[in-house]
Amino acid sequence: MQKTLALFDIDGTLTTEDTMFAFIRHVVGGPMLVFGLAWMAPMLLLARFGLIDRGAAKGRMMRWFFRNHPRDRLEAAAENFAAQVFPRLLRSEGIAKLRAHRDAGDTVYLVSASLDLWLTPFAKREGIPLLCTPSGWAGERFTGLGGPNCRGEEKVRRVKKATNPLDFEQVVAYGDSSGDDQMLAIATVPHFKPFRSS
Repeated sequence: MQKTLALFDIDGTLTTEDTMFAFIRHVVGGPMLVFGLAWMAPMLLLARFGLIDRGAAKGRMMRWFFRNHPRDRLEAAAENFAAQVFPRLLRSEGIAKLRAHRDAGDTVYLVSASLDLWLTPFAKREGIPLLCTPSGWAGERFTGLGGPNCRGEEKVRRVKKATNPLDFEQVVAYGDSSGDDQMLAIATVPHFKPFRSS
């Protein structure tokens, strides 16, 4: 039996802010982010309170912001985001713990509701597999979400598709929101809102 499976949420757990909004700001600028969020506020409020599907609202919002940006430009922006912006968002204790699990030879996954578009470059830099919400594309055009929003039960489904938690002596999970509750529930050692001092 393998020793440790470590599961890390990213937004709010490893980072001090939501990487989705940080990446949108990186691509379109702060003023456009504020305008877009104000324009879509009714839809986002309905999603927050569960009156419309959260994933569908996320997809529509992302499509609105990125509608004029070809794929190569978005992917280049994501690489730059990973190199220049992501390091400033990371909680020092969180990234240290992630790397400690990795360097100890534990089986580690990043598990996030954010999109692979901007998380993949970060995951590759850390050498850790990523389970997250896929981006949707029609050729060079960004279309929103390319699959289920990786939140709640979907996080657990994706983890179990990637590996069997029962094959490990312990499952350690790190999360910070209701979207992580189900992932924390399968852990033998759950950590809710860790790393807040850094």
